[in-house]
Amino acid sequence: MNMPSDKELPLTGRHDHEGDEGDDPHTGRWLISYADLITTLMVLFLALYAMQLAKHKESEIRAAAEPASTAASSDQPPAADQALLASLETLRQRGEITIVPASRGVEIGINAKILFNAGDATLLPESLGVLGRIADVLSHAPAGNILVEGHTDSTPISNAKYASNWELSSARAGAVVRYLVERGIEPHRLVAIGHADNYPLVAGNDPASRALNRRVTLVVQR
Repeated sequence: MNMPSDKELPLTGRHDHEGDEGDDPHTGRWLISYADLITTLMVLFLALYAMQLAKHKESEIRAAAEPASTAASSDQPPAADQALLASLETLRQRGEITIVPASRGVEIGINAKILFNAGDATLLPESLGVLGRIADVLSHAPAGNILVEGHTDSTPISNAKYASNWELSSARAGAVVRYLVERGIEPHRLVAIGHADNYPLVAGNDPASRALNRRVTLVVQR
């Protein structure tokens, strides 16, 4: 039997086999490019994540440092409040006023016995020295509002002039406001408020407690 020579073999099968490996677009070459893309994206996301972690760590360090500096600065009142406290220190040392830093500014307290007779809202002549000094200091203070608040004790009052402690405390606050205006404080800075006995300084109904609760406070706002 004669075997066909190579020249006589059909070429179709050989070309089909070679085409499967080299020229067919449905081969696995695209998988290599896709894997490269995924790897690149993964590296990019890891880099972004590392940057975000670094920013977060920096924010935590700053947040940990800020409360300490804020607490240190809050221990001291603002410079304007310190100047006001210093200017009235002599009156405080003599026991004629109380003066303390407050969340809304500086609060100056004057016992009512220095300012008024019992059950009355007419300023006593001896009160004008204290009020005059306060007015001089406030006239040079920054132009914040000044709340003048009248307080009474819890003993009810009812006479021809004042029907209740509301009227008495309001009248006392108004009397102080009028005096401050006369001493040069701008009227638009002043507010007169009557609290009656609703905000006692100390608890108790004994004579000493009632005497402390009868007062006028000046809240000098920032």
